[in-house]
Formats: sequence, structure tokens, C-alpha cells
Amino acid sequence: MKQEKPQIKRDWRAAGWRFVDVLTEYCQTCSLAGFSYIANHNLHFTERIFWLLCIIVSTAGVYYLINQYQRDFTSRAVSIVHESLSPFAKVKFPSISVCELRFKTDFPRNVEEYVESLGTDLNSPYNWEVESYLSFVLFPYQYTTGMFIRCKPYEDCEQCAKCPKSNYRELSLKFGFNCSDLFLNCKLADEVFDCCNYFLPMITPFGRCFLFNSLQNNHPGSNHWFPAILDRSSHPEMNLHLSRAALVSVLNEEDVPNIPLPTVDVIVLEGQHKTLQFHKEAMVNDPSMKDIPIAARDCYFPDEVMQWSMYKAYSFSACISDCTRLYQMELCNCSVYNMSPYKTDRYPDCDFNGYLCLESASMVKQDVKRLFRIDSPTLHCHCLPSCTEGDLKSIYEDQISTKRKARDTNVTLVMPVWPTDQYRRQVLRSKLDVVVSIGGILGLFLGASILSAIEFVYHFTLRAANTALMERRALAKFK
Repeated sequence: MKQEKPQIKRDWRAAGWRFVDVLTEYCQTCSLAGFSYIANHNLHFTERIFWLLCIIVSTAGVYYLINQYQRDFTSRAVSIVHESLSPFAKVKFPSISVCELRFKTDFPRNVEEYVESLGTDLNSPYNWEVESYLSFVLFPYQYTTGMFIRCKPYEDCEQCAKCPKSNYRELSLKFGFNCSDLFLNCKLADEVFDCCNYFLPMITPFGRCFLFNSLQNNHPGSNHWFPAILDRSSHPEMNLHLSRAALVSVLNEEDVPNIPLPTVDVIVLEGQHKTLQFHKEAMVNDPSMKDIPIAARDCYFPDEVMQWSMYKAYSFSACISDCTRLYQMELCNCSVYNMSPYKTDRYPDCDFNGYLCLESASMVKQDVKRLFRIDSPTLHCHCLPSCTEGDLKSIYEDQISTKRKARDTNVTLVMPVWPTDQYRRQVLRSKLDVVVSIGGILGLFLGASILSAIEFVYHFTLRAANTALMERRALAKFK
């Protein structure tokens, strides 16, 4: 044992000196500037120290500039410019949503029959409180604080109608308006089309809506996607003839109707004929934009959907809905049914007790400001805009006429001015720019290149192995 330790020390010492020899040979033969002077034993030691200091200073300069470049990349990689369109450019008519509204006593007869089947009021044959409760279930935007407490007085009354305690999503689908009940006639650019073939139903944060050319419940190329590309000879106008009151919104393809967010919309009530004039400026992206990190471009593309999202396409409005659902889940282990477009066991819908829990936390309705102030260890919700989100502006809303005792409505959505400009998100620094810039820094300070990197790997692998092999063969011959 005592003889083995000196032997091991000698082996380690020999291996160390062998590595020093390999390193010295690399410095003498490598293409990096200054390294050959350090390994040149014919020079005075002061000259060798001088070149060592030069290399250290150059290496520090390389580190500083590359670090600065990486910091600047996230803030200067993308630029948004405003550019003019060709006079022959076509325009895409935006997506449209038509959401159900309850105006005055406009309630389907089957809902009244359902309330009557549940029982009576305390002092009358019909329970109006239960009807108001069902109205909130069908039209979530009608929620007012304290709505669930109103149901408690009827719990101890045997013959009284009681508020439904669960299956709110099924109730909204059962008693909500069908497409054929809501739409009477649709026309785009003077072309009549089948409303129910292109306006597809979906549960949104606003409630039950019908969406036209939306990425949330449709996709381009399907049989339900209307070719809404218009040229200069077309009149950019959509006419909708509806059977009852509705909220009509103009959206981007990836958006969903969301109550707390500003949108271009018009409320048309029974007997009204309204015209909404709006202006649209599209947002286009350079093809290489997807190669830019999200932190640098500060937006998500519609197909970059989060794992926890319940929507088919990313948008700021969908992200706010997702964050609201996640926060509701964190508070009460359930979420309001209209915060998810479809039912899933992953995020269960709230029952009556769940609504009471959310009401005590004031989170039945969305509160965007509160979402941005949440300090939660589990909820990390940072909503960015969509990369394809265009600029939609409401110009003018005009009420043409009001028909007495009429229930049907008319809505005209028109772009009075043909779009002449658009926004473009362009790449200022691509991957090639990164390679060129970093390569230029390395070449300027150290004279390095790709061949220098290959040379480094070669010298300490293939060259070192061949040298060791040749030494063993020479030693074997000598023996």
C-alpha cells in the first residue's frame, strides 16, 4: 500500500505535465491572435506577460460586448411600422360575433314553463326570483351582487320553486336561442349567405354567442369559413336581420367577446335598425417573426396556445378568460361555466355552493385590474397581445328607425373608408444577424472563427489521441 501511493502521485504528475505539453503545443500552433507569443520560450518573460494581459483584456471586451448585445436584443429585435397599402390590395372583412341579449320580458316560453314546473312563489303562483336567477345563468352579463342570496328564502318552502343548484352549462344549452331562432337573413357585400352555416355557436365570457369566421370554433378552409376577402369592386358591408335583441361585435379572428375589455360593438334592441361604421387596420408579420423569442417580440401568435388554455387560438381576450378561470379554481376549486367554451373534468363548473364561494370573494365577474395585481405562488398569468391583432375603431353609430311592437332587429356593419394603411411587425435582428454580430466581436478581439473552434476541438481530441498512440508505438519499438 505504501508503494502504491507514490506510484499514483507519479502517474498524476506525468499526466499533468503531458497536458501542459499539449496545451503549450496548441498555443504555439493555434490561429488565435497572441497565443503563440505566450507559448514562445524564446521571448523574454515580460513580453509573454504583456501578451497574456492583452488576451485577458480582449476576452473581457468580448464578454462585455456579447452580454450587452444579448440585453439589447430583447428590446431592439422587432419594430412596428405603419405602411401604405397598394390601391389594388384586397381587404379581409373582420370576424363578427352575435351574442344573445334579454330585453325586458323577452324570455322563451319554455323557460317560463320550466320555472312553473319547479313550484310557486311564497305568495304568488310564479316565482320571479327564480326566473331572474335563470336569466343570469343564460345571460351571465346580467349578474348583480347578492343574486344567490335571494334564493335562500325558498329553501324551507316545500311548494316553492327553488333555484337550480347545478348543471348550469346544460341549462344554457337547453334554453338558449338556436341559430334559426335568432337569425332571419344575412348578407355580406350584397351577397346573401346561409347565416347558420357560417355563424357557429360558442360559449364565451359574455355568454352564448354565434361567431363568424372565428379561429376559436372554426378554421380557414372549412365548409363553415366564409371567403370574406373583398376587392375594390365590393362594398365592405354586412347586413344582419335578427329576430330579437342582440349584442353585435366586430372582432379579430382570434378574439372572443369579453365583457371588461373594450370592443367595437353595438347593442340593437327590439324594433331597432342600427348602423355601425368602423375602421380596420390589419397587422401583418414578417415570415421570420416566429424565429424571434416571445420576450423579444412581446406577443403570441394564435397557434401558440398555452397548455392551460381552453381555447383553440391565443388572444388577449382569451388569455384574460383563462386567467379568470384559473384564479377562480384557486379560490373555490371550480369556475363559472362561461369561462370555458366546453365542459371538462380538468376545470369543473361551479355549482350553487361554488357560486356562493366566488361571490364571497367578488370573483363571479371578471376583474381585469385585480387579475394583474394577483400575488399567487401558483398562478403566473402574463397576458400579451396577439401578433396578428389588428386595430379596430368605432367611427359612428346611427339608429335609423324604431318600429313599435316589432321584435325583429336590423344591424348594418360597414367600413365607410377603404383601408389604405396597415401595421407591419418586422424583424430587425434575425438569427443570422446574431451569428454575424457575435462572430464579428470574436474576430475583432481574438481573431477567432469557426475554424478556430474546430481547431480547438481537434487539438484536444483527435490530435492528442494520435500523439499518445504514436508515443506508445515508439516506446514499444524501443523495447
